[in-house]
Amino acid sequence: MFERYLSRGLFFRLAILMSFALLPLGLIALYQTYTVVDEAARLSRVAILARTERAAIGERELLQRSQGAANTLASIGGTLMRERGACADVMRGFVSDHPEYSFAGLTDADGNLICASDNTGKDVSEEAFFIKASNKGAPVFSVDRSLADRERLQLSLTYPIRDGDAVVGFATLGIPKSLTSVFFTEKWQLEGIKFATIDADGDILSSSDVFPQAGLLLPASIERDKLLGYSGQTFFAQSTAGNDRFFAISEVIPGQVAVVGSWPADISDLASGPGRWLLTLAFPVLMWVAGIGVAVFGLHQLVIRHLSDLRTAMRRYALGEREHAQLQLINPPREFSEAQQSFNRMVMILSNAESRREIDLQEKTVLLREVHHRVKNNLQLIASIMNMQARGTKSEEVRGVLSQLQRRVRGLAAIHRSLNTNPDSTAVDSRELIETLVGEARLQSGAAAEIRTEVQPVPLEQDTAVNLSMLLAEALSNAIKFASLCPEGQRTVDVQFFLLDDDRCHLVIRNSRTAGAGDDAADTAGSAGLGARLMKAFASQLGGEQNIRTTETTFTYDIVFSLDTP
Repeated sequence: MFERYLSRGLFFRLAILMSFALLPLGLIALYQTYTVVDEAARLSRVAILARTERAAIGERELLQRSQGAANTLASIGGTLMRERGACADVMRGFVSDHPEYSFAGLTDADGNLICASDNTGKDVSEEAFFIKASNKGAPVFSVDRSLADRERLQLSLTYPIRDGDAVVGFATLGIPKSLTSVFFTEKWQLEGIKFATIDADGDILSSSDVFPQAGLLLPASIERDKLLGYSGQTFFAQSTAGNDRFFAISEVIPGQVAVVGSWPADISDLASGPGRWLLTLAFPVLMWVAGIGVAVFGLHQLVIRHLSDLRTAMRRYALGEREHAQLQLINPPREFSEAQQSFNRMVMILSNAESRREIDLQEKTVLLREVHHRVKNNLQLIASIMNMQARGTKSEEVRGVLSQLQRRVRGLAAIHRSLNTNPDSTAVDSRELIETLVGEARLQSGAAAEIRTEVQPVPLEQDTAVNLSMLLAEALSNAIKFASLCPEGQRTVDVQFFLLDDDRCHLVIRNSRTAGAGDDAADTAGSAGLGARLMKAFASQLGGEQNIRTTETTFTYDIVFSLDTP
């Protein structure tokens, strides 16, 4: 009798109806909750990878600085190898000025140590670092016995010295192992976390464990020389020592060095476990129970009606309707009356905040323009000082160098002048920038050549504008310098800049030349001089494709690059 009475009751019937009504929502909620939990597990893995990257920040900075230093030594290595006395002085001075390096030296292609910071002269052709560098013909890191102290291990960086395409020697820097080990602190060890850095060949460069045992923390199922290919990934595997570990691999130097983080196996609780399924089921069940309870107490009259009004008011406010943003509920319960007051107070606070934000934005815009204005003034002052210095010197070579520097500084000043005058302070107008640079070139060249421009206005990002201005300044100077008489009897330089259909920009600098004359401009553009190296570097920064064409009457340099520079 009681069961029959209960089955005819409103609660039971609402429970049945709400169960059927909430079944699709429950399935959706089940899927969405599982997706959220799965995403949380993925984020846990990402967090572990981020901690691994953070642990290697110090070593990344050291290795990157070492690459820059070795590249600098290699760039002047060819000259130093021919002047051995000066070479040794440079190596000693370099190590003295950079205490983070224990050794610096240059070797020829046969492995003879030409000069070194410790004045040693020896045959290193059998040393592991030299063999590795000779085989690759590219910069390599290696761990060997220190050339300065054979009783100690050191991390070395060997950088090839090239003469054209041929490797004529190597520049080697030594980094003490004690310096690379300080980046893996005791804090990580207390958590049971271990790290090692490896190169593309799988050789271990540094480790949080003692060096002879460093290989034990690496995954046993993956060959060392393939670990670099797993960069950016996390996975469970058994270590070489036979323990289950959680591994995270991240590149330190792309394509050359990676850091391997080895975490305790219980870190898996962050990414899996029975609690994951319990959490997935809990939300749909709670939603079903809450839905029945709300239905029993009359959702529509007591809640949904007022929620609908609140939702409508929020939508209007979100769409920017500020004139009628205040919420007015009809006979609301006390709770919704309080919600109404809170909403109206929030609208007032947000409106005031928007007003203050607009004022702050205007002030920041004025401040930013003032910064660009002052930077432009300072750069122009530097250019003026260079001009005064050039007029005061008697050396034509010094005047030429100062003139080139002055041109580059004025190119940078033109960018800041454009940012100061442009209402869109984040973009630079290509026409204004190029016309300014051409104007500067006309003033400096006098009547050396007639410069004609055809420039389409294109908004450029600041980094793109800087690289474009420096490239144009170098190319324009080259064109004016080597412009010769055309058949019409004039020396002309044409500058064109326009946007292609595929959202790429095309810059063309063309100068006249006399039929049958030598290709001085072409030789200069393809040479290893400073100007050519700068043009190549700026073109690389733009991600562009350079092209040089020579006819009987013209020499043309052009480059095509994307607005989305790398």
